[in-house]
Amino acid sequence: METVTIKSAHDGTTLEFSGYSGGYYNVSVNGTNCHGAGKVYAYEPASKISAFFHDMAANSRGWNGKKNWGSLEGELSLSATCDSTGHITLSVELHSGPYPFDWRLSAVLLIEAGQLERIASQVEKFIGRNSAD
Repeated sequence: METVTIKSAHDGTTLEFSGYSGGYYNVSVNGTNCHGAGKVYAYEPASKISAFFHDMAANSRGWNGKKNWGSLEGELSLSATCDSTGHITLSVELHSGPYPFDWRLSAVLLIEAGQLERIASQVEKFIGRNSAD
């Protein structure tokens, strides 16, 4: 799988993983009024981001608190909550670097619980295919 696209059921904002090369993969966030793209260092085991999405899928009827994942160098962080109706709110923060003067883009995607298994499988294939655990 070359690209994984996660699309918000609310407004069509997308989070996209693509272009694994040289130990990095591309991430982009595209919304009605925003666009940002960056590279994420893929050193950490691929199982960590895959586990984040699989855990959400396994608990799609709801969970308490937030589920969090962040890239090793902080370029990308994801945080998810779930309400009692099966709507997952996925908060995305994309950073150009670790310094206070680097740009930051935040977006929120609404994901239907029925999408989670497909998303988890696609992320696992994309990340797992391109890295060695």
